[in-house]
Amino acid sequence: MEQLFELRPRKDLLDPTFEGYKLSLDSLPVYKHEVPVAVEHLKPNEEQFSFQHVKTFGLHNHLIDDPWSDEVAFFISKDLQIFKINLHSLVSQSPEFKSVWQLPRHLESRDGWFNASLSFAGPELAVVTDGGGVLHIVDTGVRTPANSHLWQAKFSSEDLGNSEPFKITHSMLNTTESNQSETLSVLALKVESIDKVESQIALSVFGCSEKETPFINCLEWVQYEHVDGHWSFKQLKRLAIPHGLDYASVLSPGKALCLIAREPLGIIFDSKKNVAAPLENNETMQDKTETKVAYTWTESPEEVTVWMTFDKHTSKHDLVVKIESQTLKVVYKQQTYLDGELAHPISVGSSTWTLLDGKLEFILSKVDKSLSWNHLIQSDLRGRKVLDAETAADYESQAEGGGRPPVFSSEQLEECDDMPMDESCVFRFDGETNKFTHKAILSGQLLFFTQSAPGLAPAFCLRHDVDGLIWQPMGDELEQSWGCLHTAALQALGYIQASKEQRKFTVAPPNMTYAALCDAFSHVYIYRQSNCTSTGVEMVHRPTGRRVGNIARQQVLNIDSSEECLGALATNSFLLLLTSSSLFSIRVNSD
Repeated sequence: MEQLFELRPRKDLLDPTFEGYKLSLDSLPVYKHEVPVAVEHLKPNEEQFSFQHVKTFGLHNHLIDDPWSDEVAFFISKDLQIFKINLHSLVSQSPEFKSVWQLPRHLESRDGWFNASLSFAGPELAVVTDGGGVLHIVDTGVRTPANSHLWQAKFSSEDLGNSEPFKITHSMLNTTESNQSETLSVLALKVESIDKVESQIALSVFGCSEKETPFINCLEWVQYEHVDGHWSFKQLKRLAIPHGLDYASVLSPGKALCLIAREPLGIIFDSKKNVAAPLENNETMQDKTETKVAYTWTESPEEVTVWMTFDKHTSKHDLVVKIESQTLKVVYKQQTYLDGELAHPISVGSSTWTLLDGKLEFILSKVDKSLSWNHLIQSDLRGRKVLDAETAADYESQAEGGGRPPVFSSEQLEECDDMPMDESCVFRFDGETNKFTHKAILSGQLLFFTQSAPGLAPAFCLRHDVDGLIWQPMGDELEQSWGCLHTAALQALGYIQASKEQRKFTVAPPNMTYAALCDAFSHVYIYRQSNCTSTGVEMVHRPTGRRVGNIARQQVLNIDSSEECLGALATNSFLLLLTSSSLFSIRVNSD
């Protein structure tokens, strides 16, 4: 059971006397530059029609900032070149766009792929994906404007992809305590059809069905190890998030995750251990006279037929079935019901299984048709060999109560029994136990997230009353209960953002002196915070002479472009906007 915690705002960061923003007509310097190669902008195809697909494509930010350097930014062009932007050069007539790496193209057609994504895991290490299933670990060198070092791929892998598109949401590089090796953690987001998700437990545990959730978010946490100069695959964990993922990050030192999502969600696959509840030893090794029938089976010279009985409302999404040449495994929801070595090898290609009215039937094709089987699963005494299907039916009543799932129909649920699923929560997921250890229910909407200091998880902004509060997930090195720290407040941002129906991106700089809301086309709204002496304006109420404190400024810009905004990035001095062919640099604050 997760430990509940609260997101407690710091009162000293809240401003109860804030009275609003004053519209300023002061102009801001805007520099427009053409990019060397058009920015990549892929859109969903006809088969990618779910809300998760639209969110993944539509809210992809094509401008990438670097936590280790505030002097550069990056974007990926349509021919899969990664360009480095020297931010200081954007105020001149000769901006510096340098191509630092060319992603390999393994296919000409990119139909159905996600947009390429880039994440910086360390001061000299990045992870990149082409959006089509290949992950690259890249040595970038020190990423400063003066460094002309070209990037070099150190490792390429398809462990994540399996030819399925994914997007990198976060990455982190950690050194082991002995300094003998490094571990790279990468989070990859997929949108998958529930029929194609590889899972060790049934997806129905999380309410998945073809009608309600034909597509779900899968978050894959993959780890790579760097030893003696070589990278290698270490481990992969997969989490199912049927109702969409809003935020995901690796917590330092790389042993846990922070997630924002709606319940239900949970782990469905671990490459090192099975996440399904195992069979109890006493279920497989009991004396024959005391064992209740769990399955029945019969054989002919060509094949073996196996029957198992479940609740009549059971669907294929309640089961995980794995047929291999020497083993057979059945998982009902989260519990393993059959798992072991077959008496003799079978032909996997000729073997099938069907489910009808809760009755699961296997037809296993024998490899050696001259052999008779004395048992189905070695050391499993819960099975009964019968003459035919009619005889097998006689044992069904005996199976009830012998480890069978309870007969239960979701149709028996009343409205008061239905669990509300519109509340998002912050979770901490522990990678060692595969369990959620901490949980906080969000009382406000997630507005945006932003980069933090190197080595920290990205911070996120939540609406609190009318304000937007910045929260920093804690690392696991601190000797205190895990939680999220309130680090800053953006006045009235929650109220403002709710009124901007055309908003696509919300960004704020590291010093939080302003927030910018960028529409999909043309308009940008900048809200300068009043607690900054360089941006706030002290106002006086003329009739009374009363000083009206905490009046901040609002500025509205109309960008000279008919193209859609594809990316936004805020630094302490500049606000950057990226379209398909142009980069706009707006000087918000003087250095």
